[in-house]
Amino acid sequence: MDSKPEQILILESIFNSGMVNPPKDETVRIRKLLEKFGSVGDANVFYWFQNRRSRSRRRQRQMQATLAEEQRNQQAQASGGAIQYEGVSGGGGSTSSLLGFITVFINGVATEVPRGPLDMKAMFGQDAVLVHSSGVPVPCNESGFLMQSLQHGESYFMVNIIGS
Repeated sequence: MDSKPEQILILESIFNSGMVNPPKDETVRIRKLLEKFGSVGDANVFYWFQNRRSRSRRRQRQMQATLAEEQRNQQAQASGGAIQYEGVSGGGGSTSSLLGFITVFINGVATEVPRGPLDMKAMFGQDAVLVHSSGVPVPCNESGFLMQSLQHGESYFMVNIIGS
């Protein structure tokens, strides 16, 4: 399946809405929706969801391993003669989130971005638009700043607008 960006966006949106293992009748319905953007078979849809579940589980394991490693490092640093306080970071967040950064997934890649207003033009270029995995574009003001913060752990897609 040589997927078009629109097809991937639809599939990701369905997956992120909670339908991670659609039954056969839903697979057929999804295929019919995707065919508006290019040919695709039922098997392609089935295998896409199977692969996406696998990637999601792998990413979750990696994030848990990274978080556990960061917590071990924090504990090792804190126990070097200092008094260790539990729960100071509000539940054991990562070091980067304490410093004002959050991790989001942009086109499937874990990306650290500053918490709060984000200058899209400076970070990603004049023609870049972020679309949440739900399919809703993240609004920007005239200066190129996002009008809402990105959400830690969420998935977004970077789309370049041609001719803007």
